[in-house]
Amino acid sequence: MMAENPDENKVTLSYSLKVLDLQQAAFSQELLSVLKKESDTFLLADELARQQSTSIDEEKLDAEATLPAQTWLIWAETSSDNDSEDDPAVAYPVGIGSISEGEVGIAVLKDYQNQGLGRLTIQAMVDWSEKVGYERLWLDVDVTNAAARHLYDELGFAIQPGGEQTVVLPTGRTATLERRELVLR
Repeated sequence: MMAENPDENKVTLSYSLKVLDLQQAAFSQELLSVLKKESDTFLLADELARQQSTSIDEEKLDAEATLPAQTWLIWAETSSDNDSEDDPAVAYPVGIGSISEGEVGIAVLKDYQNQGLGRLTIQAMVDWSEKVGYERLWLDVDVTNAAARHLYDELGFAIQPGGEQTVVLPTGRTATLERRELVLR
């Protein structure tokens, strides 16, 4: 993706995934703060956890509890012909993805959505999951989130019959979530 500024200097924006570590903890906190303001994704996840869903197969969950968990930050980096030691390229986080006990979570800042970052991030997460031994991945998605549902359809996350749940948020909003699963092996 390219953008031009008034002095005709071409600015390139590139993206990468970095495993979240202690060096990036402050960046992740700032990012999460903004993401929580932009959507209720994290509020939905918290409320769903509070309801202690029984739609998860506990035996499968126990088996996957021994597998590693991982969180990644999605980084954007600007670069231009004018970058130098005194005026270097700028890098900043624009999203986050995680896998824990087979559950996939992803959130991307609104200004960076619909650019393929979700697809690339989830594909990288699926590839990592296969390497470390996961047999399946799952997620919950709001049925009103057409863009995410379309992406999950394309990536092979199948809707699980009977996996729909209604969640009432402290804000009063009622959301219906559908459970989706991707079989890896």
